[in-house]
Amino acid sequence: MPIALRTSFALLLLVFTAGLRSQDLTTPLLHDSWQATFSNPALYGQMRGHLTIGLPGFSNDLAAENVTYNQLLVTEDGRRILDLNELPDLLAERNALRNDFTLETLGVALRGDRLSFGLYHRARAFGEVDYPKTLVQLVVQGNNQFVGQTVEIAPLGFGTGFHEVGLGASLALTPQVFLGARIKYLSGIADLRTSPGGSLRLTTGEENFALSLEQDLTLNTAGSVVYNGLDDIDINYDLNRISTDDLFSENNGMAFDLGLFADLGKLRLQAAANDLGGRIDWTNDVTSFELTGTDVFDGLDILEQVLEDSLSLNTALDSLRATFEPTESNSPYRSTLPATFLVGGEYDLTERLTAGVLVVFYDRLLAPETAFALSARYRVIPQLAVGLNYNARRDAAANLGLHVIGQLGPVNLLATTDNLLTVFRQRDSSRAGIRVGASLSFGGPREEDRAAE
Repeated sequence: MPIALRTSFALLLLVFTAGLRSQDLTTPLLHDSWQATFSNPALYGQMRGHLTIGLPGFSNDLAAENVTYNQLLVTEDGRRILDLNELPDLLAERNALRNDFTLETLGVALRGDRLSFGLYHRARAFGEVDYPKTLVQLVVQGNNQFVGQTVEIAPLGFGTGFHEVGLGASLALTPQVFLGARIKYLSGIADLRTSPGGSLRLTTGEENFALSLEQDLTLNTAGSVVYNGLDDIDINYDLNRISTDDLFSENNGMAFDLGLFADLGKLRLQAAANDLGGRIDWTNDVTSFELTGTDVFDGLDILEQVLEDSLSLNTALDSLRATFEPTESNSPYRSTLPATFLVGGEYDLTERLTAGVLVVFYDRLLAPETAFALSARYRVIPQLAVGLNYNARRDAAANLGLHVIGQLGPVNLLATTDNLLTVFRQRDSSRAGIRVGASLSFGGPREEDRAAE
């Protein structure tokens, strides 16, 4: 019981402290930018210069159902801790949390007449959790309210972090049509996930408040949990750590990207699929905890004692150790990456004004989602363009985004957000996303671009 509930809250923390890839609804259409190549390898053939150097940047996308970041986590004595007191009245029967973060380090692209190449490194982390309201009620209010009832308390989800090294190429099938492909090496940093369809059903008896727990849940961990018994559990939920020691770790895998781009003069079209076949085999520093069967013990609101100071994990649990000790193993396991598919296009209405449309499908493990965006970009001066987009996602039908693109000699700067009204108060919003990036371009434009000027 303790390991299950404590790891449940670790999963919630992972979502808000993890880094995850974020594919915004603006950047893919910026076809000659370094950042757009992450969503379509065909765009290596569209770089502004013959040589492009990708500089550090980051992106983050946060989504929460019914709550905001600051309603979940507060600062106390310099630490971010769970504050669940107000949550029960805010939640639905089941609730989803997701956070995606990407840290781009360095990359390079070489644009040729027909064949172009790109190589980069970035660190990615992301997490998804689907949790029941009854789990929060149990922790905050105790189990008296559930006397004579059986309630589901298991969250389902994962938090994962890894390095990604991508090598791609773009081939000009014709002067207007480009085909791209990329292979990506993935090196795992840390991982924590529950088994799909897992269950923890808690029954509070009417006599003596006897508790019984029907368990059918497996927790797979790699580099994130050190377990030496119920009274000695250390959960390392910081998946944002970056170390060269993890760059070529024993936990590794692969993924593939495909893309197509057509430049038809004023009209530009593209389609891409990312993270196809993506997977990581976790073989090093792996621990799995299997909770099965039904356990029973007596106690009045014992869960309050178990969960007191739930993140320190130092409370002695002698009375529960024998009853709730999970089955531990070190068997390797495999995690898969959710694929992303996009279709979009842009049309130059005038020399300065461009309109665009983008549709993206995120094949996420827990909550697949389709997003749609309409954009307009205006080139104020040759060195500066500003644009807006209207975008719609699940449970967020009307968002306004902003993007700014600047060029200072060889330096290219980019900043975008799909949630303009919340970008300055992300932690008080249920959905917020931002991307910031830079690159250097050297060499002249493509022959076709010069002819069009």
